[in-house]
Amino acid sequence: MKTKPIVALDTPDIYTAKSLVVQLGGSIDFYKVGLEAFLGCGEGILDFLKEKDKKIFLDLKFHDIPNTVASATLACLKYNVDILNVHAQGGTDMMQKTSEQLSEACSKTGGKKPLLVAVTLLTSLGEDYLKTFGINFRKSTDYVLHLAELAKKSGLEGIVSSPKEVQIVKNKLGNDFLTITPGIRPEWSVKNDQQRVVTPKMAAEIGCDYIVIGRPVTAADDPLLAATKIIEEIEYDG
Repeated sequence: MKTKPIVALDTPDIYTAKSLVVQLGGSIDFYKVGLEAFLGCGEGILDFLKEKDKKIFLDLKFHDIPNTVASATLACLKYNVDILNVHAQGGTDMMQKTSEQLSEACSKTGGKKPLLVAVTLLTSLGEDYLKTFGINFRKSTDYVLHLAELAKKSGLEGIVSSPKEVQIVKNKLGNDFLTITPGIRPEWSVKNDQQRVVTPKMAAEIGCDYIVIGRPVTAADDPLLAATKIIEEIEYDG
């Protein structure tokens, strides 16, 4: 599987979000709708993306008791999205129950089952976080791998992680276990609040399945040009 870009619609303004999708046209076919966009734009942005024949990663990062997360995930089926996520730190019972109920619901209705992936360690966090919260791992990569293993055992299809953990996860859990990686910053873009970042070219070389691109595209003077440069970078074989 070649590395695929997902553009993050991180805006509460539905008109801004729609305008960006129109500007990017056929260059981008996958969009992430996170908490800010979902709460600000509502179901309207999901309907608009489907009208434009776009794929959707609904990035709500559910983290609660197993029954609540499973029920919330099932409630998302009405949106007909392509990827949903939960926090791996919510526990194996939560992940397993959610995965099982999602599969059962889609099997009964014959509907398309969205991919279910687990958020491991947010890319804004690092070793200081592990130390501060008393998590018994010295390295963030070891902790991410641990959470990834739990996610796979719980029946999930992949994880969200920093690109720096992708190779170790792929080596341990196989190439079929999907990796979705934020924290992607082209060399011509500022880093902002992400700590564990790589360039699009590096992400493609290490085997990231999906890379999430936000501000380098959405805040660019010319979003289409920025997206085109990123696509060329990840597809370049030289």
